[in-house]
Amino acid sequence: MMSLLPSTNAVDTEQHGDPRVVGVDDEQLDDVLDAISSDTARTLLSEIYSDSGTPSELSDRTNFSLQNISYHLDNLEDSGLIRVAGTRYSEKGREMNIYAPAEEPVVVFVGTQERKSGFLDLLKRVFGAVVALVAATAYVFVETFGYSAGPPGSGGAPSGGLLDLPFIAFLVGGLFVLLLVVLWGAWTRIR
Repeated sequence: MMSLLPSTNAVDTEQHGDPRVVGVDDEQLDDVLDAISSDTARTLLSEIYSDSGTPSELSDRTNFSLQNISYHLDNLEDSGLIRVAGTRYSEKGREMNIYAPAEEPVVVFVGTQERKSGFLDLLKRVFGAVVALVAATAYVFVETFGYSAGPPGSGGAPSGGLLDLPFIAFLVGGLFVLLLVVLWGAWTRIR
């Protein structure tokens, strides 16, 4: 693979925005569905969500032709599923776009406008609750048990770090309780 020199533009691959909910009656839906209608486009989208890259890097990772990749990248970008996050220069001095996931995840939704708004509110609350749960779990394990995010033997955790079985078990238990709360809320609304 060709060695790339970083440009002065920073590559921002973090996702920041709230989910973009596209309803079946939205004009944007056709663009989104057309952009992901082929196996090639879905493979590229998965690759970009795994690790952002230039068209030539994506070609190397997927074994698709550069021409085919460029076509699908244009469609994915036009539909708002990916974005240009920065640029790099090749050894030959060519400026190349670096493609990354869109800043906001896209959710296709079937239902009325009222239900769409309710779904988006629920999605935001659940996402916030999951982030809070992960942060609280990490805090409890660091403060209570002396765990750290470092690798085993780095002087932090008694048995290796935050990705040990007790931490994961506690987190999964918390996620299970959160799921039960969400399901209970949905069930009480339906009744």
